[in-house]
Amino acid sequence: MNIESISENLTLLTQKKIKKVEPLSGGFQNHVFRFLMDHHWYIARLTPIKKRSKELIEAELSFMKAMRKNNIQTPDVISINDKRVTELIIDNKLFYITIFQFVENQELDVSDLSIWNANFFFEWGKTIGQMHRISETSLEKIHRPVWMEDDREVNPIPSLLVDNKHWLKEIYKDLLIKLATFPQAKRNFGLIHNDLHQGNFFVSSNQLVLFDFDDCSYNWYVQDLSTSIYHALWTGGAYHPKWDKFHQEFLEYFLKGYLSVRELTENDLVQLELFLQMRELFLYLLFKKSWDLKHLEEWQSEKLLEMEENLRHNRIPYENELRTWKNETFNGHPS
Repeated sequence: MNIESISENLTLLTQKKIKKVEPLSGGFQNHVFRFLMDHHWYIARLTPIKKRSKELIEAELSFMKAMRKNNIQTPDVISINDKRVTELIIDNKLFYITIFQFVENQELDVSDLSIWNANFFFEWGKTIGQMHRISETSLEKIHRPVWMEDDREVNPIPSLLVDNKHWLKEIYKDLLIKLATFPQAKRNFGLIHNDLHQGNFFVSSNQLVLFDFDDCSYNWYVQDLSTSIYHALWTGGAYHPKWDKFHQEFLEYFLKGYLSVRELTENDLVQLELFLQMRELFLYLLFKKSWDLKHLEEWQSEKLLEMEENLRHNRIPYENELRTWKNETFNGHPS
């Protein structure tokens, strides 16, 4: 996007001088920028109007506010002219803009063992457990989509499948059928983040600051666990090949943190495996669409091959590691 145009339009919107507009990673739906205003940094998120309704964005911000009210750290939302969500035209295209306070943060460096360690894994799991407890016990009704009923707003898989092969569509259909057999009870189903990998939080003063609630929806709580587990085991294993027991240690402390706040049942663990497969299907489809398939790096080729083999043979990602944790740890837990 045109940085100069963004700067000019932000200046008109805020009636303040905007400096140093810098693009950041925006994810699947949005364009995200950092900018300087009154000597302070802010984050601007531009969402194409065709991609999201204003009502859904307002509901997302209400979810974040409820989390902050209950001591889960999220960035503050900055109102412009008493509005949390405002329309903005950039390059003749219409967007909703949302502005967040910039968090003086420490981006999570997976390679840094002073951060990426057992204590942090425990806090990560505990934070997710606290978020789910809030959703279960004290969250008022917030109008966000139900993930299972959605095919456009918060669940990108159907759109990614449109031009894909039949066998991938069958895998998705089969996973949906299996997930539909699980109850949607208050204990195991509620409003969740829905994309909670380590790229969607900062670490500030040893606390997790969660952001990018753009895909929040009503879903089974274990979906948040599956996303964190998949990405942590993948990237952690890649960065620390000599850490022989990394997978076991991550699961032990991450899930110990979660279990310090909420229970998990045998059914939850079965469903967790299904969501690990769903995450792999989503990432496989996303990578096939977004990566330059003619100029893949070696690790990309290897990852796509691994994913395809798992999907074709109905393999559960990290199944052995989860079974080891379950046999050694979970079976002795009172839940």
